[in-house]
Amino acid sequence: MLGGNGRYIALVVAEAAIYGAGNVVMKVAYEGITPLWCMALRFGIALAVLMVVAGPRVLRSLRQARVSAWLPSGAAMAGTYLACSLAVDLTTATSAGFFVSLPMMFAPLFALVLAGERYGRSTVLLQVVAVAGLYLLCCGEGGARFGAGELLGLVSSASFALMLVLTRNGAREVDPLALAAAQMAVTFAASLAAAAATEPLPVLAEMPAHSTAAILLLACVGTCLPMALQNVALVRVPPTIVSAILCSEPVFTAAVSAAVLGETLGGAGMLGAAVVVAATVAASLQGSEGTVHLRRRAGRGALRMRRRVAASLRTLV
Repeated sequence: MLGGNGRYIALVVAEAAIYGAGNVVMKVAYEGITPLWCMALRFGIALAVLMVVAGPRVLRSLRQARVSAWLPSGAAMAGTYLACSLAVDLTTATSAGFFVSLPMMFAPLFALVLAGERYGRSTVLLQVVAVAGLYLLCCGEGGARFGAGELLGLVSSASFALMLVLTRNGAREVDPLALAAAQMAVTFAASLAAAAATEPLPVLAEMPAHSTAAILLLACVGTCLPMALQNVALVRVPPTIVSAILCSEPVFTAAVSAAVLGETLGGAGMLGAAVVVAATVAASLQGSEGTVHLRRRAGRGALRMRRRVAASLRTLV
């Protein structure tokens, strides 16, 4: 149904599922550690794991690339996670969940300005449908307010959208796994500095076992894997489509929360989940149909990217 681009669309759906489940795991981790130190440990461990698995390949690719190919996307990723951590701390989980799930509102504009990708009417329609569904899913039962936490949630969404566009540009020069490692390194450095400046030093020996396990799971499965999937997919799938598919993240969070934490959705939430799933399917089909056009425009660059993607997929498998 999704044609030759189906497997890349599937990578983005898998990324959304992992991030969605990771939100529940993060809640468990916060029972024994503060948010920014959790973030620092998460990205530090994830970076170490990736370097053990693909260190020589990462270093070889980064040595051959310009700093401008990976540093901007790394800085945008750091901004995404820092803003998200603070948003969750300053407002309710449902309100934060809505505002941090809006990268689709910003990705088309960034893609237009930075990459010259078209912003069509179908994209506008997808935006409207996805935002409506997200509102029903995250805020439909109690409504949403707007304060400092919500503003930081929007900053997180905008930073994530910018990161998607910058990652797609950087992936033309840097191996996807090497790009993921560079983004992790920048995010780790930023979160470590922020945690050291604003939060007390954690006593790791006193951390509950379940929080330790949650951090390890977040690092190894909730960070390394989705970032690699994302960077591989962005070589072939436009950031606008990726951001639309990632709107399904709260749906996976709700499903895992129901199974693990016993949290249930009301009628509005169920309707919102259905709308978001419909928007995700539409975005997937739109991304598949746009593949031929993108491939023709990319020329030789697309051939190099396909070879790089194939190598990355072999490594992931």
